[in-house]
Amino acid sequence: MDILQVQKAKKGDKESFTQLVLALKDQTYRIAYCYLQNEEDSMDAICDAMEKALKNIRKLKDDKLFSTWFIRIVINESKLQLNKRKRAVAVADRLYEKHTHTENASLEEHMDLQAILKQLDRTERLIIYLKYYSGYTLEEIADIVDMPIGTVKTKLYGNLKVIRAKLNYREV
Repeated sequence: MDILQVQKAKKGDKESFTQLVLALKDQTYRIAYCYLQNEEDSMDAICDAMEKALKNIRKLKDDKLFSTWFIRIVINESKLQLNKRKRAVAVADRLYEKHTHTENASLEEHMDLQAILKQLDRTERLIIYLKYYSGYTLEEIADIVDMPIGTVKTKLYGNLKVIRAKLNYREV
């Protein structure tokens, strides 16, 4: 690891940061893949780790430990991806259970959930996915979609009412 490159990266040199990360690309991919067992999720974890590392590189105390520091971030992001996956599965399971236990529920109605979501505006659909599939807070979602939190709440809860009505749900 080139200490000079780490120092440049800490001063904001993105090219130096890129070179440092590229030097670790194979190693970090293998680590992420060991956790996630999926190419796309592994790449997402690495990209998220790169964002966090770039944002926080000035906090790195010992320049010699860049690779260890970055690998730790990749591991943490891989664990976050696993948790997101578990939450998405849990939400889908809860929706499926509630829907299948509702009177007059059918598999066709369950499949309608995806069709209803596809009918929503892209931003409104994104808000629902970020909240229920990715586990973001309303404040984080407001930052991501660049809207006031009140607007995010209105869109989220309004669309949930529409979805419930279309699926004959009383609770989601």
